Amino acid sequence: MAQTGPAGQLLHFTVSVATLLFAFFSFLFNYGRVGYGKPTRRHNNFILIGLGALLSISYIVEGIFLLQGRHALSQNQAPDHIFAMVILSLAWISTSIPKSVWIHNASGLGIISLIHGCLALTIDVVEPVPTTYHRVLLVTVSVRLCLASVLEIVCAIRYFHTRNKKGLPTGEEEEARPFLNEPNGQAENHYDATMAPYSDHDGDSDDEEDSDLESDEDEEDPDTRIGALRKTGHWVDYLRSFKVFLPYLTPKRDIKVQFCLLLCVLCLIADRVLNLLVPTQLGNIADKLFERDLPLSDLGVYFVLNILHGQSGLELVLSLARIPIEQFSYRQLTNAAFSHVMDLAMDFHSNRDSAEVMKAIEQGEALTRVLETGLLEIAPAMIDLLVAFVFLYIKFNSSAALCMLIATLAFIGLEVATSQWNVPNRRELTKADRAQARAMHQAIQGWLTVSSFNMSSYERARFAQAVDTKLAAQRKWSQRDVYTTGLLEAFFPASFVVLACLVAHEIRQGRASPGDFVFLIQYWDYLIMPIKYLSKDYRWLVGDFVDAERLLDLFLTAPTVTDKEGAAVLGPVKGHVEFEDVGFSYDDRVSAVHGVNLSAAPGQTIALVGATGAGKSSLMKLLLRYYDVTGGCIRIDGHDIRDVTLSSLRDVLGVVSQSPILFNASIMDNLRYARLSASEDEVYAACRAAAIHDKILTFPEGYNTKVGEQGVRLSGGEVQRLAIARAFLKDPSILILDEATSAIDTETEFEIQEALRRLSKDRTTVVIAHRLSTVVMADQILVLHDGTVVERGSHQQLMDRQGKYYNLWQKQLQGGTLLEDL
Repeated sequence: MAQTGPAGQLLHFTVSVATLLFAFFSFLFNYGRVGYGKPTRRHNNFILIGLGALLSISYIVEGIFLLQGRHALSQNQAPDHIFAMVILSLAWISTSIPKSVWIHNASGLGIISLIHGCLALTIDVVEPVPTTYHRVLLVTVSVRLCLASVLEIVCAIRYFHTRNKKGLPTGEEEEARPFLNEPNGQAENHYDATMAPYSDHDGDSDDEEDSDLESDEDEEDPDTRIGALRKTGHWVDYLRSFKVFLPYLTPKRDIKVQFCLLLCVLCLIADRVLNLLVPTQLGNIADKLFERDLPLSDLGVYFVLNILHGQSGLELVLSLARIPIEQFSYRQLTNAAFSHVMDLAMDFHSNRDSAEVMKAIEQGEALTRVLETGLLEIAPAMIDLLVAFVFLYIKFNSSAALCMLIATLAFIGLEVATSQWNVPNRRELTKADRAQARAMHQAIQGWLTVSSFNMSSYERARFAQAVDTKLAAQRKWSQRDVYTTGLLEAFFPASFVVLACLVAHEIRQGRASPGDFVFLIQYWDYLIMPIKYLSKDYRWLVGDFVDAERLLDLFLTAPTVTDKEGAAVLGPVKGHVEFEDVGFSYDDRVSAVHGVNLSAAPGQTIALVGATGAGKSSLMKLLLRYYDVTGGCIRIDGHDIRDVTLSSLRDVLGVVSQSPILFNASIMDNLRYARLSASEDEVYAACRAAAIHDKILTFPEGYNTKVGEQGVRLSGGEVQRLAIARAFLKDPSILILDEATSAIDTETEFEIQEALRRLSKDRTTVVIAHRLSTVVMADQILVLHDGTVVERGSHQQLMDRQGKYYNLWQKQLQGGTLLEDL
């Protein structure tokens, strides 16, 4: 048959390569969909199964005819044709054996069969061979073309029928629908949804001993896009979600990093060339030795090439160039993650464990490894394999090239499958690592509570259990990783033996020299390393992606309070605050405040009183824009606070909270946190106003005294007065005091109240208080109950009314707090 000539040989070789690559990438694409419920493109279709079986039989029949008539073919031409028949028959068998058929698989193989058959018939027409043997093969090819055409028609009918049945446009692929983006392009994601690469395993343990590892952060929210991706997503969609990090990994303006990347690329290209030159030079040396020549000059060249190819040559330059790239990506990701966390609103921070968030930020290193592995290891390895495939085809024959291709695809496919087995263990390890960090962080941060309740032994046992759980998870992951490595390593010598037999056969036939076998031995090291790199790098790449899932969730968590587009800068204000029919709820079930109206002129002091949970602190959080109102609006000097930038809004507000936080630094540093440019005299004046200056001077180191974490070395009253001094130092136009004097004795409180009255001139002050004695001098007192204002007026007006405020006053009077204060 003419198709066994040179043109036919190239055709069969090309078809074999195309079929192998198609089968491999189909496996990769469809592998992640197995086990995710009912697939969208797979159908129980006996017609497709039957057509696939007939096509596979046709290839088997042609292969048998080729074996029987191989004497009519040259030794170079027969293997390519036979290989093509074997590969195509196996591909169709793998497609038609299952009870269900992937339409894309059947259609793709059908197109390959059509192209192969058409080209084969074309070659036969151009160069006909009129023998009975070839006529039988010609009939086989013609029948196969008919079967492939019918199969394509059936696939097209099934495809359009499926699209129309689901009411979708025929050009729209279900698989192309985004999991993570809303129609308007905005992501609706939550930090507490964890994703998995092509796995429906959520990584949660059902064992009772792992109960301490369970947390709100590990619970999956099925209503979120990430939750849907985790349950039904495909690995392509999973990887697509990581594109959010690309802007932070691209050195658009860093010339140094760009130069290092260029240097890495040049080194990798030169290294690929040396991969061929070094074994070729060694083969030349071997040929001269067989001819009994002394190849001294060739040995010198081999020495120089080896130096350039080793750790003292290009590898040295490459390693140095990678350092700035790794540091750039780590710096960008870590800084971006920290900035993103700081920009998130209070609803995020109030519901998250700080240890979990900090651990997620640290996972920027995992994504740095992803970048390094993908660009500097996997990409060069793929180039090495491509070069090896072409070089083996040119230097030896198509059989050697196909052997190399089959071994490579088999290794990668096996690595994908075995890595899938270990993904749940990797997730358990990552989860246990977070649990250990959380247990340690909580115990150390809450040392006072732990020691006061004498729970040190309990915390030690809890941390030890977390460590043991992590080690157990690490042991399971490491053991399976070792088994996987052993399984993969067993294929390497088998591949070498097959390839060596093919080269030895070529040497026996006189088409290669003994030096070529020496070349193969040397080149095999460079040939097998890319495959090993692909296997191990892929495994670690999956691990790094799993480790970085929390960071991804963090990045995909959008802030709920942000500057609107074109937001104005508030600038200096007089301090007129107005609440107009303000409503707000933390969720859709319970309203926190509703219908609140108040107006405070500059220089006025407004007091908010009421029972716990009445909505006082919620109003202040709305004023600070920790949350946005769900009804009405809040204005400062006539400006809706949603129309100005958050930075300019908070510049004009000063806050003293009920439980102020101090950093583990000196008193001076904590005070200057309010205004970094403040002089020492300004700091002293603020402390005098807060009645803390004289007390600070009694400390051994004065203003340089370290306060300890959260001010643990100071009393509660001292911490609160430092917080008040810090607010004074900021000198805001609007001052918010949230139970600011709750931890201060009566005498000190009197001094602070005098200072507050002086500070309140020409400035608005909002006071939240439970102790009514602290607000009797307020210009206006608002009594809140169940989130709304039920009374308002001065102290005397409210007492004369004998309503809610009067009852609160009487209860505190009977409780003795007012007697103590008054």
